[in-house]
Amino acid sequence: MKNTKNIYELLNHLDINLEHYAQDELDDMEKQKLKKAFRGNRNRISNAKKIGTVAVALLMALGFFTQTNWGKAVYAATESKLAEISYSIGEALGIERNIKPYASVVDQVVESNGVEMKLTDVIIDKDELILSIITNTNKPVVEGVNFDYDIFINGKQIRNYGATGSSGPIDDSQTRFFSAYAVNIDGIDTTENVNTKVVLKNLTYYTGNAATEKVKGEWEFEFAANGSELMANTYALGLDYSFNIGPEKYTLHEFRYNPVNQKIFGKVQDRSGRSYEIDLRGRDNLGNEVEFFLTSVSGEDLVFKYQNLDGDLSDKITSITLTPYAAKLPEKSGKTSDEWEQVGEAFTIFLKQ
Repeated sequence: MKNTKNIYELLNHLDINLEHYAQDELDDMEKQKLKKAFRGNRNRISNAKKIGTVAVALLMALGFFTQTNWGKAVYAATESKLAEISYSIGEALGIERNIKPYASVVDQVVESNGVEMKLTDVIIDKDELILSIITNTNKPVVEGVNFDYDIFINGKQIRNYGATGSSGPIDDSQTRFFSAYAVNIDGIDTTENVNTKVVLKNLTYYTGNAATEKVKGEWEFEFAANGSELMANTYALGLDYSFNIGPEKYTLHEFRYNPVNQKIFGKVQDRSGRSYEIDLRGRDNLGNEVEFFLTSVSGEDLVFKYQNLDGDLSDKITSITLTPYAAKLPEKSGKTSDEWEQVGEAFTIFLKQ
């Protein structure tokens, strides 16, 4: 397996209600984990070829659409430094297996206020829209870039969503960076073509020592894609496992996996108001370490996502044995507790062969 490292994990999936656009805020657990992950991992970036686990900068918000001249979106290839550069979703997320059959190539380059952005490819995985973006800042940047975003799907703007992803340099230039995002689009039929419009805006440079610079601009992209092929290669296994943290009861009810994503879905009952960081840690039947981290809490719904610190889940495994661990998030402190404790017994997931 390839050795990969987390960059800065963003845990902020939220429910999408396309009819009511209800606004949900990140709870304390999600906010604190974002801060910890950003501080703890952003300095690990060294070689882009070695980077690629599920991660995203704390302030990296995708920005998606407003009115722009479409001619500008077809930015002249002869003028673009990004025209011949590609950094796929698979590379950005550290996925070693071939996922090109599930990706729709976009390869659009847009320039705004001296900064180029290129949307290379996209993947739709049922309730997620995954994007791969390259940014050319045209000036040295020490600690990476991030930006705001808006998303329109089938003509309607998504107001309430979360994202996970990854980001880092693609070379030693200090001007070219990749970003990959998995945006929650739950509630949308993705078996047919989904017409999507993405506008990235308000780019922020991290120049070191907590200093930032901002560029006001808009980088607009439009494309159509669907998730039918990946859905045909997605397997869902029912689970019946529970554990408790104090008065809170956590129940895991489904393991969903395909070549792109591996997730465990569950619910929490009788929430006490305390926030916890929760991991499911263990090994597969071949002895490889396996870890799923809590990436989303929305109401009672939970999502744990596979953390590919050591590469892909092997296609040869027949089972995974996991044990839940939890750490309290302090109510006032910005630091996440390092005092992890086991909060349940080990359980085994048997995969379909």
